[in-house]
Amino acid sequence: MMRSKIYKILLALALLVGVERFCRSQTEGFRLSKATSNYSYPFVEEISTCPAVLDQPFYFLGSGVQFYVFIGKDHQTVLKLFKHHHMGFSTDFLSQFLPPSHSLLKKREKRMLHLFESVKIASQKLPRQTGVIYTHLQKTDRLLGETVIHDKLHIAYPINLDKTEFVLQKLATPVYEHLDSLFREKRIEEAIASMHSLVDLIRTRSELGIKNKDGNILENCGFLDNQPIELDIGSFVLRSVSTHPNPHQKAALSATLQLLGWIKRHYPENLQECRTHLIDENIL
Repeated sequence: MMRSKIYKILLALALLVGVERFCRSQTEGFRLSKATSNYSYPFVEEISTCPAVLDQPFYFLGSGVQFYVFIGKDHQTVLKLFKHHHMGFSTDFLSQFLPPSHSLLKKREKRMLHLFESVKIASQKLPRQTGVIYTHLQKTDRLLGETVIHDKLHIAYPINLDKTEFVLQKLATPVYEHLDSLFREKRIEEAIASMHSLVDLIRTRSELGIKNKDGNILENCGFLDNQPIELDIGSFVLRSVSTHPNPHQKAALSATLQLLGWIKRHYPENLQECRTHLIDENIL
């Protein structure tokens, strides 16, 4: 009898876990409670005019470590909502029961402030290089109104823009998609020119004293009207004194090797030509 009850409990738990995993796979982990929060973070930014592109619905595009990403109806704009936490109870829930000084709340606050600071660097120092249009990094009372987001299951959620931290960014084509299109169409010179411009982007950002702690350019960069931009805006930091004699060349070389690695995997017949043009005296 007891064994039967244990089996039933274990079966029920397995079903609950299975349902949770299924729902997560269908929504890529999106929950409104993760993307919005009543918790106010001690962060201050300059107030700027809210752009008209917010007056449109946005549809689920993808999920990363730091953001949920939604594409606008205009197919030119993306809305990024911050992930306020990864797992466990929401910050709103925890703040009802824990003192503000509790280590868990402080840890979450520290993470969000680092993320806000990175976005601030992107919007103020790298707007052209990141395609950032607008940031809202603190709760306001500016009567910004609402916008509507749709999750992967096409469920609509109204979002109070004043009470939501978010980023607007131009939509760009990921690096690997852009290059794949050029190589497939045998536009090798254009592909090489694109890669040169991308390496120059990384070098220039380094020369500005800004480092991206996530250096995966294939996943974190893209092309907008054939111009490279950095899509990942959640990992920027102002560089302290580097131990490397030339951190700018180091950043450029890392980007170049990633590109050559991608070519070797997907278009090995073009590797030698690309290596000749990309590895030169400006890199080494």
